[in-house]
Amino acid sequence: MKRNLSSGMYLFFLLAGFLITGCATVSTDKNALSKSDISLKNLCEASRINWNWDSVAQVITLHINGRQAKGLVGSDVVLLDQEKIVLSRPIRFERSTILVPADFKEKVIDRYRSKTIEPVPTFGYKKVREILIDAGHGGKDPGALSKRGVKEKNVVLDIAIRVKNTLQQHGFKVKMTRQSDVFLTLQERTKLASYGKTDLFVSIHANANPSRAVQGLEVYFAPDLSEEDKREDPRQENLKLMIKGLDMKKTDSTLEKILADMLYTQKQNQSSALARQLLMGVSSYAKVKNRGVKEARFFVLRNTLIPAVLIETGYLTNTKEERLLTTKAYRQKLAHGIAHSILNYTGF
Repeated sequence: MKRNLSSGMYLFFLLAGFLITGCATVSTDKNALSKSDISLKNLCEASRINWNWDSVAQVITLHINGRQAKGLVGSDVVLLDQEKIVLSRPIRFERSTILVPADFKEKVIDRYRSKTIEPVPTFGYKKVREILIDAGHGGKDPGALSKRGVKEKNVVLDIAIRVKNTLQQHGFKVKMTRQSDVFLTLQERTKLASYGKTDLFVSIHANANPSRAVQGLEVYFAPDLSEEDKREDPRQENLKLMIKGLDMKKTDSTLEKILADMLYTQKQNQSSALARQLLMGVSSYAKVKNRGVKEARFFVLRNTLIPAVLIETGYLTNTKEERLLTTKAYRQKLAHGIAHSILNYTGF
């Protein structure tokens, strides 16, 4: 696969979409606010829990049994270590008081005080609402080429469409970066993952190698990023798009950094887990050689803010895999493996 490795890469989707599942601004409709909302200060005092409030960043932090929970005023999402919990309503600030919905105690405090409470999945079907499928290359960029002239862009587009159709049949909302032979820049692809409520980004490719003996499936996710990577212009542009989509009223630089850090943590954990699920599922179903989960600083991985993976479905430079990738039956096997690995990961 040819890649343009541009040097220019939620609270999650944290707040989703991710990120961004379940983020909202503070409601201005007082009738919509439940009388059951309670003072966080009183709740923590009654539970003997230490907490603090950053009035500038609008972030609350609780320390429970050596663990940390963070929430943002205006959001219904709380991060318990690396795990996302969605409350019934947003946390709010009123008359110098932090107010939380009644289920805050059960979902956040009680959950971490009792070892008998079953873990809440961080990524269940109901939380994953929209998936963005990226068919690599396209238009003037053919991607990898086989000895017989088979173009990566055509192979992966067909697989991507098949993945989309399967996921839609199971109730997911699925978008594609491209649905025809058109060219999109890498930044345009990552921007599409920063709009709306996209929860997962899956980029589909086929590979190439000078050695025709090399074959097999690989799945990539982004490694830990340096501070320089996090400040990269494309990543910052995408962050601003995502924050704008959240319609947050307080978006100073401090708050943006907190949001970026929370999104980053959520993405790293979920991307690596999804990559492993894809590798096992696709290699098993399509009977393709497993070349492992790997880390790479590909543009579309480091500059997306939601969980993102890139799957190399095989090598067009390998005679056997080139032959397989040109058949509809094998592309359907790959698509089935990808789609059902996503279904299994999301808990469908």
